[in-house]
Amino acid sequence: MYNYESIRHVHLEISTRCNATCPLCPRNMFGVEIIDDYPIHDMRLEEAKRIFNSDFLKQLTRIDINGNLGDFVTAKDGVEIVRYFKSINPLLRVQISTNGSAKPNIWEELAKIGARVTFDLDGLKDTHYLYRQNTDWEMIISNAKKFISAGGIATWKMILFDHNKHQVEECERLSKDLGFSEFKLITHGRDSGPVYNKERKLTHIIGTPREPLTFNKLYVGKMSFRKDVTDNPIEFYNTKPITKISCQSKFSNSIYITATGEVYPCCWTGFYPDQMFHEGNEQIKKIKGRNNALDSGIKDAMSWFNNLQDAWSKKSYEDGSLYICNNTCGSS
Repeated sequence: MYNYESIRHVHLEISTRCNATCPLCPRNMFGVEIIDDYPIHDMRLEEAKRIFNSDFLKQLTRIDINGNLGDFVTAKDGVEIVRYFKSINPLLRVQISTNGSAKPNIWEELAKIGARVTFDLDGLKDTHYLYRQNTDWEMIISNAKKFISAGGIATWKMILFDHNKHQVEECERLSKDLGFSEFKLITHGRDSGPVYNKERKLTHIIGTPREPLTFNKLYVGKMSFRKDVTDNPIEFYNTKPITKISCQSKFSNSIYITATGEVYPCCWTGFYPDQMFHEGNEQIKKIKGRNNALDSGIKDAMSWFNNLQDAWSKKSYEDGSLYICNNTCGSS
């Protein structure tokens, strides 16, 4: 059973806005922003105080600010919210993951508050921009220097692509020279696809995708796929095996909270099912009920989690087995 008093970790989305247009991010379609899928919202300080009361903050050991859709640097009250968290629980570890390409005046303050920051730097200046579109590599490095010089603990996180893999050693060496505490190299599966500009014209290709189509043809294909899955979800889900669930959120006593205050077990189930499409949205809608902590607090907003756990014992998708849980935390 999920238990409110056992929660020790929160994965928090503080804003759904982002200054970047990473082409394989779910808030964009190959670099073109599609905003009809999700709400535009910054969590404000007053909202954070209503969601995170003092007793709850004191039971936590860590908050990771790293959203599905938005970036910390776009949040209007980001620094104030972190300061509030730390004022209630000075031992709380607040870890921010960000592209770092904005707000040059906040980094010393974040260091003084005691936040830790992961800067997303996907290569050197000549390659970083190919994925992290609309970000400024030199600004990110400058902001990281300010943060580190003020005593902040910083991580350089680099996503591995074909176009930057030759720079891994140089990036790691530079991270040490600049005073980063850690260099983290990751792969995230979003490593191939065409990239289009605001005018929907092809600018370049990442990885080795199939021959790129025009943006309009890709968009029509995406909408058709969405309709097929929404109209016939069981037919789609049955292409996946039925598996045993080992819920990582339950194991780590963790929950995910969106910028609008909705509470989910994890970011995989928390892709704003009422607004944003993902393959399991129809299933999650049916079992989640009321889940906004701004309405009734976190404890009440997570009461539906047991409905999700009950679904793990189902033997087929027709009976209620959850595609998202099977696909993310399942094992054959």
